[in-house]
Amino acid sequence: MHPSVQRKTRTLRLALIAALAMITISWMAAAGSSAAEPATSTAEPATSAAEPAEPAEPAEPATSAASTSAPAEAAASAPAEATVSAAADHAEAVTNLFGMLDRRIEEASGLGVGIRSPGVLYVQNDSGDTARFFALDGRTGQTLAVCNVPDAENIDWEDLAVTRNADGVASVWLADIGDNDENRSEITVYRVDEPSLTPADPRGDITVNSPQIWKLRYPDGAHNAESIVVDPTTHRLYVITKSLFGESQVYQAPAAPSATTPATLKAVADIRFSLTGTAGGPNAIGQLTATGASMSADGSVLVVRTYTDAYFWKVAKGDVGRALRTTPIQLGLPSQPLGEGIAIRAGRALIGSEKVGSRVYSLALPAGLTAGTPKASTSTAATGSTALSGVAAGSPTSSSDHQAGPASGQTTKNRLILVASLVIAGLVVFAASRALIWMMRRRLKI
Repeated sequence: MHPSVQRKTRTLRLALIAALAMITISWMAAAGSSAAEPATSTAEPATSAAEPAEPAEPAEPATSAASTSAPAEAAASAPAEATVSAAADHAEAVTNLFGMLDRRIEEASGLGVGIRSPGVLYVQNDSGDTARFFALDGRTGQTLAVCNVPDAENIDWEDLAVTRNADGVASVWLADIGDNDENRSEITVYRVDEPSLTPADPRGDITVNSPQIWKLRYPDGAHNAESIVVDPTTHRLYVITKSLFGESQVYQAPAAPSATTPATLKAVADIRFSLTGTAGGPNAIGQLTATGASMSADGSVLVVRTYTDAYFWKVAKGDVGRALRTTPIQLGLPSQPLGEGIAIRAGRALIGSEKVGSRVYSLALPAGLTAGTPKASTSTAATGSTALSGVAAGSPTSSSDHQAGPASGQTTKNRLILVASLVIAGLVVFAASRALIWMMRRRLKI
């Protein structure tokens, strides 16, 4: 083929692919939102940030894995899909805490609340930064300390967790688990002792202790991941993968660290997200991608967030895998540019986002997580993923009468739409490129 024809054909193909990709994303969003009646009741931040409540000092973790200071729920037998059961008036319980104005914090991927240092929040940048994390005043966002981690490397730090380890030491866990190209043979998680800091005494640059190191690998090949949780009752570490198609896997790490030979993670559960129509994030695909996770200080509540929504599970007796097979409670989050950080403490969820100046919000947990007694569930799949409207507060949708509820049907519909869109896009690109070749050949007489 003539070189000029090749160049123009390649350019046209790229332009058509980009345009059709955007059309596909918009089509998917429209399909999800038309079924969901979305965002009119999604939690919105308070109009005034004049009352930036300081994150409360967390309750001491329970000494027993059977702690039930918040309700727990027994498991079902199949992966849970996201459901909705948060109050429509939850917007009243949102507080705008502060903006992260430190220009060194460009991509705050994780968020944690201090235990040894009450009133302090911790964040970390992902790839491109050195091995460090930042301590912030939980009321103002002022940087109190830059905590450098010796003997560590930041390939792609995507999340952090703050909890006590098995020895009772308040700890910061830093997850080097990002892998956009899915070509890493192993991932790494570091644990360091939480520093002792106070908002009244900024420290500048400090160096924490040498970390414990978990070298890990997946049993089924490389994955991209942006979320970890550490159960404060069992002290087990979990990694949650990120998928553009809404299907995340949850893996449990071995109890003992391994700094030399990578240990193999154990798959314990799957999570399936559906389109919700909630505003925020980079595009509609953000409604399907897990970007952060946390557990309450007593281990009774687990949350996984996407760019737009948070999903809450009740955990009984430290069995995270079992909990993830029950019906979660969905909460639409305030719109954020690239919302990834989340932490639970003292009955509230704190959320953060990448980008300098992005806001940190505090939200009350859904009512269904704060009262009641554990109830067995006979469901085999979770139901509906819609918005916050039209559902009673604290009443998770039951799916005991069927294997696949509204969300399952909607998920299937969304997938069919996606597949059809990709097929149509491919046919259009092929036809357009062939037409261009024919026209150019006629013009160049080749």
